Amino acid sequence: MRKNYKDSLKALEADIQHANTLALNTIKDDNGGCIQMRLYFSPAADFFPCLFPWADCKIAGAFGLIRVFIYMIYADGKTTMHVHEKRASLRQFYGVVFPSIMQLQSGITDLEERKQKEILLKRYSRMDELGNGKLSDADVEREAECGICMETNGKVVLPNCTHSLCLKCYRDWHGRSRSCPFCRKSLKGVNLTDLWTCVESSDIIEQAIISTENSKRLFMYIDKLPLVGA
Repeated sequence: MRKNYKDSLKALEADIQHANTLALNTIKDDNGGCIQMRLYFSPAADFFPCLFPWADCKIAGAFGLIRVFIYMIYADGKTTMHVHEKRASLRQFYGVVFPSIMQLQSGITDLEERKQKEILLKRYSRMDELGNGKLSDADVEREAECGICMETNGKVVLPNCTHSLCLKCYRDWHGRSRSCPFCRKSLKGVNLTDLWTCVESSDIIEQAIISTENSKRLFMYIDKLPLVGA
């Protein structure tokens, strides 16, 4: 069923608020500024729902009656509102700005999660057991192997005890038992989504670079938008 103007406007306002919350928590420019957005309504927009109550508010946006104004806020309370505020159409907001913010939020969250996993893996690594973190080539190779099949496939980490094994062996073992194959700690209630993935430092660096570049692209895109009043 097609949304009417009132319902679609509520959805748009919710999306703006959600985008602002994500941007405030994750995306900053070189000066520490955060992207924020607000809706602008042309004076003629008041007549649109009266004449076309069945129409989606995006149609009003296509006529330029509703726009998204984008500005920056900083930790000291300064903003670029009314100075260098940019204007975007609803199509630009939904086509570029909003998806970019969602993608950056996902990427940054994933990056932080993977960093935590790497720290946890290092903390519980056998390196501590082999003296001052100094391992021979054979020891390093054994660290990369699955403790069951001895293959160097990608490994997952059990959340309760931090022992690791490859995903194939985990699935085979989990089909027969609900405990860790190494220490017998319970795995009841543990799902595939609860498993941590072993990552390399290079993976984390690559993810950081990708997030930084995507953030720069978003700021460049916004910078090219026309100024309010131009």
